[in-house]
Amino acid sequence: MTEDVGSAAVPTAAGRSVEFWGYCMWGLAGLAIATSELASVFGLASWPTISNTIGHLETQHSFVRLIVVSVIVLLAYYAVPQLATPPEPTPQMVAGRTLTVNGRVTNPYSPITLLGAGYLLAAMGTFVFGVLFAATDRGMHPQSYLGAYVLYGLIALMWVIMPSILAMFFSRDVPFPTLFRTIGYLERRAHPIAAILLAALVVLLIHLAFYPWPRVQS
Repeated sequence: MTEDVGSAAVPTAAGRSVEFWGYCMWGLAGLAIATSELASVFGLASWPTISNTIGHLETQHSFVRLIVVSVIVLLAYYAVPQLATPPEPTPQMVAGRTLTVNGRVTNPYSPITLLGAGYLLAAMGTFVFGVLFAATDRGMHPQSYLGAYVLYGLIALMWVIMPSILAMFFSRDVPFPTLFRTIGYLERRAHPIAAILLAALVVLLIHLAFYPWPRVQS
């Protein structure tokens, strides 16, 4: 099921607003990341956190640190204009780029089609698979990072990479906003919560870039 996004259309998918799906989808991704990070901080479990996983990659391949820093810089470059521009129910021009309703860069000369529930189900299905695979792998091989690579890789693929490719090259917009567009929606409803989430995200990104900061290695 798809919906054409016209100038007067209200963006919805599967009977709910894209704002609603933004909270749901990024909430799921945040749950997977935050749960493992908090469990590690308080010593409740040995589940590989996203920072442990990237740190492990950096120890195996030093160039990964450069990639991480580059991705963070790109995120900041695209995030700042989105956070400074109130979300609208139609495609927008932001910092000279045409963005879909959900905040992704797209072709300004092609009509945009909003995808329906199919993509939501596919993303949720891969999420469940990733969690089960990671849990099974960790149970069978306590020192393995394979499950973490699969789980966080699937989240990156279905939440960020695939939506960006679909919007940029195929004029298809998945039915939930980018993370920063979702924070923009939240800011209109509960500014303090949005500010706290944004601050936590900045701390996480710095943690990933300079892992194991703030812990100092002796």
